[in-house]
Amino acid sequence: MPRGQLLYQPWKKIQYIYFPETSVISTVTMLENGSGVESGIIGREGVLGASIIFAKDVSASEAVIQLDGEGLRMEALTFKDIFEENKDFRKMILFYVYAFIVQISQNAVCLCYHHLEKRLARWLLMLDDRSDGNKLFLTQDFIAQMLGVHRPSISKNANKLQNLELISYNRGSIKILDRDGLEKLACECYKVINNAFSGYTNSKCFNSFPRQTIYE
Repeated sequence: MPRGQLLYQPWKKIQYIYFPETSVISTVTMLENGSGVESGIIGREGVLGASIIFAKDVSASEAVIQLDGEGLRMEALTFKDIFEENKDFRKMILFYVYAFIVQISQNAVCLCYHHLEKRLARWLLMLDDRSDGNKLFLTQDFIAQMLGVHRPSISKNANKLQNLELISYNRGSIKILDRDGLEKLACECYKVINNAFSGYTNSKCFNSFPRQTIYE
């Protein structure tokens, strides 16, 4: 799953459900003028396209590969059949959808009320949670689009984090140097979102139903 690959377009039919393994996906809410802002991040803990369980087979947002890596996909109709027939799978997906709704809701309030420096720290932590290693290959233009700001604002705040020795940034590569320090700087939204997903990944339904099962 290469970085930049477009998986879903707004209000287009969902044909496949995606399960990231080492890749990370961003869902982006778009406006008519072509601008947009990230509404959610999906990594190995999650699934893209679970909204079809609500009887809607179209995507309300754009979905793009943010960090390249491996992933699995399933035909949407097969996913719906398994969801309806398998109780354990259904419980797992519903728990995940709840956690993802928490993420979307918290992202909305974060965008309105929190300083960009804290939002950037929270965003980097969420990516780090869902990726392997501590290097993130991202351009400032891409980060600016995801956070709904202009590129100079990202440059200014990334430099702040670098001066605090929390990250190093060079030619589209961000390395987290001090994760504990980054967590202290991040807004409260990181803990709220992390708690929701920790409840999901530590749940009995998640651990008793490895995703590989649905491909056997």
